[in-house]
Amino acid sequence: MPRPFAACAPFTGGGSTGQSPGASPAASSPAAVPSSSAVQGAVLPTTGPEGPIATLPSSAAPKPSGAPAGGPARRDARTITLPDLALECMAGGEPVRLSTLRGPLVINLWASWCAPCRKELPAFQRLADSGRVPVLGVVTEDSRDAAAWLADELKVSLPSVYDRSGALKAAAGEMALPLTLFVAADGRTTVYRDVALTDQTLAQLVEQHFGRT
Repeated sequence: MPRPFAACAPFTGGGSTGQSPGASPAASSPAAVPSSSAVQGAVLPTTGPEGPIATLPSSAAPKPSGAPAGGPARRDARTITLPDLALECMAGGEPVRLSTLRGPLVINLWASWCAPCRKELPAFQRLADSGRVPVLGVVTEDSRDAAAWLADELKVSLPSVYDRSGALKAAAGEMALPLTLFVAADGRTTVYRDVALTDQTLAQLVEQHFGRT
């Protein structure tokens, strides 16, 4: 199995901090401010085709929010709190605890079986390479091997974590992929669902959420 993914070190040990435009994601210092999870309720299944999986309380109903004025139309937009879920890094090392993450940060949920994900993944890699904002991938409801082979094929190396059960997708109140989350400095997270984001649309969304061009 190829190992294309970068380490998740920028997202462990307390979360992710904002960066100045042009800064390298690996150069950011983790924030040491944990946040409490707002998720309560039923628990997801604990077994899957590959054995035990992480359990996660389903989140409270997200609150709808409108699209920013003058920006691209959204298929769906809502605000959530990231769940208190620790996901293993695809590159190994310490897991990433989602509830500690702080923005500006873009999180992209993807899978090898998702055709729109395949189309938009290179745009997320280019965004990560630009240094405008950190990007974290979440391999969702997929096998490690299939995700790694696709990333290798597409030359995608952005840090990614593994969510075999789809717990984050469920906490976001969504059923389908692709899914993109925009995490603000206070941890509040906007869920954005679209068919496939382009470089232009992604750049517009980053500017709207974080004021970074």
